Amino acid sequence: MFLNKTIIFCLLLMLLFSPCTASEEDTHTIGSDAAVPLSTPEQTGMLDLIVKEAFARVGEKVTIIGLPSERSLLNANQGVTDGDLVRIVGLENQYPNLVMVPEKIWDFEFVAFSKNRNITLSREWKSLDPYSVGIITGWKILEQNIHAREISKVSTPELLFTLLDKDRVDLVIYNRIEGYGTIKTMHLQGISVIEPTIESREMFLYLNKKHGELAQRLAEAIRQMKEDGTFADIVNKSLQDYLP
Repeated sequence: MFLNKTIIFCLLLMLLFSPCTASEEDTHTIGSDAAVPLSTPEQTGMLDLIVKEAFARVGEKVTIIGLPSERSLLNANQGVTDGDLVRIVGLENQYPNLVMVPEKIWDFEFVAFSKNRNITLSREWKSLDPYSVGIITGWKILEQNIHAREISKVSTPELLFTLLDKDRVDLVIYNRIEGYGTIKTMHLQGISVIEPTIESREMFLYLNKKHGELAQRLAEAIRQMKEDGTFADIVNKSLQDYLP
């Protein structure tokens, strides 16, 4: 009898202190390289809240973890994480284990930030050719379209804007709203957007194919959020302190 009680006690301890509880195993993990105000370590950014609400509406739990852009994409494709947030359309052609959730989450405005306001650009990528340019590794649209005189790649937005602040590049290319957020959080001065927007693209959530059955359900949940006003409420509350 004593032996049986000891075994039961040990089993209970193993369950209590196991690193992976049933609740954790049921939670989807989405990688993201998004920065403030789109994503925060506390998962209170605009994209964080939109994705968490969409998953909740289909009866699923999700956590968003910050990762470098290229690592987040590779992890999602390899099934290390359950998905990646956010990407341009068509990445499943290059990463066959990814399934796109077919409802856009946001439009990214790809713009140039610089300390030199005399730089003149157009709405064409080739207008960047004469300059030294900084980008984030893993941003496929930038890697595919920018053929500047010199390209410096870094892993985080903080490193990206440090390049610019230290005059190591003429300009950096980034998403407009995240650029505003990074400038604010880093307390940088003298950096501004060089208009116009070079390109604007719709951005989507991607899932690893093992969760492909969720794609249509999540798309419908996001559409419902747009229709009932939840989406707009999240956007307005999340971005109001970061717009110039």
